[in-house]
Amino acid sequence: MNLQDQNTRCLEHIDLGLMPYHDAFLVQQALHKRVIDDNASGFLVTVEHPPCLTMGKHADSRYLHGSATDFQALGVDLVHTDRGGEVTAHEPGQLVVYPILPIQEWKLRPKSYVDRLLQVVIRTLADFGIDSVLDDTYPGVWVETRKICAIGVRIKHRVSYHGLALNVTNSLQLFQSIVPCGIEDPVRSVTSVQLEQSSKIELAMVRECFLSYFQEQFAVKIRDVSSQQLLANLDRSSYDLHDKPLA
Repeated sequence: MNLQDQNTRCLEHIDLGLMPYHDAFLVQQALHKRVIDDNASGFLVTVEHPPCLTMGKHADSRYLHGSATDFQALGVDLVHTDRGGEVTAHEPGQLVVYPILPIQEWKLRPKSYVDRLLQVVIRTLADFGIDSVLDDTYPGVWVETRKICAIGVRIKHRVSYHGLALNVTNSLQLFQSIVPCGIEDPVRSVTSVQLEQSSKIELAMVRECFLSYFQEQFAVKIRDVSSQQLLANLDRSSYDLHDKPLA
């Protein structure tokens, strides 16, 4: 992609705050539809989720340390999604990012799109004094043998959705209930920005840094839009918080 050709692109950034996974997924669906139907330039959604476990469309349930009933009793939603990848955990304090982008129009192949996203994470972490890398064997972003960021995307009708989850200040407790991303290597573990840092970290600080590097990496301008304004204008036929969760 010739980045010079993309300088005029503008993305709307919407921070949904703390929102249940299913509700945020419906927002993604509506935005995805808008990009396709209205030729919108794209959206960047940031959000935190209450405790939940999400499984990719081909995920193996043996990586769960419990049943759906067990997790429900703990107040943890177990959600089957249409993204790629195995099971992962979401908790408050985790930066979840859902880019809804017309990647074919941007002349991005899926792999180069994912690589750019991960480079945004790596550059963001470097600003907080954390050296992170990609791994030849396992997806995501790693600090030595500790996974700090999971990624799982889907491209449908040439438009991306789903995205990444960067552990910032979340407790990581829920990860003990699963084999994160199906990685059974006993040497591997999970970590967070806060665990890797000696000073106190705020999620908002990491989010702003991420947005800045996203602009550079994808050569776009990001414009903040209030979630209230966005939700008020969404097509209700594709966005309804009273819809049933994914089966």
